[in-house]
Amino acid sequence: MDISRAVLERAGYDVKSAILPWPRIVSGAQTGEYDVITSLFPSIEMQNILQYSEPFYTTEIKFIQRKGRDIVFGDLNSLRPYSIAVGAGFLYSPEFDEADFLEKVEVTTTLQGIRMVAASHVDLTLDSTDVLRHSILRDDPSLGDQIELLEPALATQSIHMAVSTFRSDHATIVAEFNRALEEMQADGSFAELLKKHNAN
Repeated sequence: MDISRAVLERAGYDVKSAILPWPRIVSGAQTGEYDVITSLFPSIEMQNILQYSEPFYTTEIKFIQRKGRDIVFGDLNSLRPYSIAVGAGFLYSPEFDEADFLEKVEVTTTLQGIRMVAASHVDLTLDSTDVLRHSILRDDPSLGDQIELLEPALATQSIHMAVSTFRSDHATIVAEFNRALEEMQADGSFAELLKKHNAN
């Protein structure tokens, strides 16, 4: 969100932001209640209501288990015996999202899924490694000693800003975002912004 805000402000926009449940964000983008969604993986299903910017970051999607478990992730079929906490409406990878043979338990937030793994209420959860790390450090650092990442990563995803196509000027906003992003990457200010977050 901080990156998208900085780039949009560089492009000349006044930004007001809110953190909301994903289903409400999607509904708001469809109706024009919200203009911009700040951190998205690409999705064919969402392209009818959103126009995506150029990617500004990449992240790995990984599963976590309770420390001391011996779950082995080879492919999605290897996860059939396990319960997996997933965010309601979250997108992870097309193959995983469509895998209806897996036992998926819906949660509201990534942190809720992490806590359920730590308490052995589910076997696994997953998200961007950056989101997992941030959720633990910000909300409950003690969880870091209770969980561990599984290798390999489920997927590597690019992250984009997107504008609701409900807005008639959505293409202009995306083009100006892309221009400002390119400028910030060229002058070093984008790298400084990433450095600030990666240090935390």
